[in-house]
Amino acid sequence: MNHNDIKNITIVGGSGMMGVGIAQIFAGGGRNVTIKTRSVANCTAFEDMSAQLDMFIREGLLEAKQKDTILDRISITADAIEAYADADLIFESVPEVMDVKHATFREMEAHARPDCIFASGTSVKSITEIAEAVEKKDRVIGMHFWNPAVLIPLVEVIRTEDSNDDVIQSAMDLLTDCGKAPAECKKDVPGFLANRLQHALWREAFYMADQGIADPKTIDECIKNSFGFRIAQLAPFENADMVSTELSLNIHDYMFQHLYSGTEPSSTLKKLVEEGKSGFKTGEGFQNWTPDQAAASKEDLFKYLIDQTKYRRSMEK
Repeated sequence: MNHNDIKNITIVGGSGMMGVGIAQIFAGGGRNVTIKTRSVANCTAFEDMSAQLDMFIREGLLEAKQKDTILDRISITADAIEAYADADLIFESVPEVMDVKHATFREMEAHARPDCIFASGTSVKSITEIAEAVEKKDRVIGMHFWNPAVLIPLVEVIRTEDSNDDVIQSAMDLLTDCGKAPAECKKDVPGFLANRLQHALWREAFYMADQGIADPKTIDECIKNSFGFRIAQLAPFENADMVSTELSLNIHDYMFQHLYSGTEPSSTLKKLVEEGKSGFKTGEGFQNWTPDQAAASKEDLFKYLIDQTKYRRSMEK
């Protein structure tokens, strides 16, 4: 199936925060979207999306006339036949419980066409294990959006050993057509691509705090004010080529022996969890947070992502 043939997309469990954002992406990309939910009466997807679209209009990311066009492409149903029968792609966004995912995929296969693509939005579960629930495994892929889905460009497309090459390519082309930046993960490994990279950094940062090399706030500020400041433009492989592979090798030959390679979580992190110090939620974590500080952190992140989106779009023109 060519990506241009993907006209009808169903999102199972699409009434949550991620599902609503993904529905907006596909509808904004010209596709008809059906949100499959357990209760239409209790589903607030339209209201949530409408509020988000209004915010995008205020920020200049969307023209006012586009709002109705996007909302008109979206429908909500609790009926399995209505949700699956005409779908070209079904995107699963149910809770991260394998039994729930397996039950959902079995329901999808019972009602969907044989050529319908099945995509799981899991961020942690094995796509290969999820695919065990269906007979036609070659149509199952991972499609991991990052939160907030409407503002983070990356979508990881994960293949299993059974995934059909044409299915992978159609998914990649669809996402590109919808304005995202897809990346193919060629092997179904824990963490896929970006989470592996992210948590490699976290492991070293938490280790440095455990060892008293610097306090958590200082380590965060070092990241924000050095390579974190430029990493969206200059990532590791390009950076290595820029400074030379010879210099990169010399640095790694010396540094790697001193980096933390443990497989256990941070002792400080364990202690915080044991003491019920959850972070923003309790006001105590690696740092102390007032309600205003926690709210400001979330607001500042959203503003930053909006500014980055505006810049990215300006560079594409």
